[in-house]
Amino acid sequence: MTRTKLASVLLGTAAAAALLLSSAPASAASTATKAGTASARAGIERDSVSCSKPKGKWANYSWGEGNTTATIYFNNHCSHKVSVKIMFVRKGSVGDKAAKYRCMTVNGNTKGKKKFYAAAYKPYSVTRVARCS
Repeated sequence: MTRTKLASVLLGTAAAAALLLSSAPASAASTATKAGTASARAGIERDSVSCSKPKGKWANYSWGEGNTTATIYFNNHCSHKVSVKIMFVRKGSVGDKAAKYRCMTVNGNTKGKKKFYAAAYKPYSVTRVARCS
């Protein structure tokens, strides 16, 4: 094979590889967008509270609702217990936000989940409190 033919073959191969690689990020981006849309459709919401110690760390909460229950998932990056007040709002309420509250305390450096039975209510927000009483 001559030098000219070898150069054209290499350039042709490089162009084909560039086309394949340039389409891969687009499909990966569209897959990521579809996954984000699917989680938004599933109704997964998130909230966080900051830690006292160590600074810059967070206790993270997320939830999804079922027909008669709501599961709160937590991941506490703090080195201490964190107590939060979870606000549940009545499903279907538009302006009045009829609410009830539940309290949850999680140990430091732990993650897990807790199920709440709230058929007519859905989780709305998480607020830090000094302690659950």
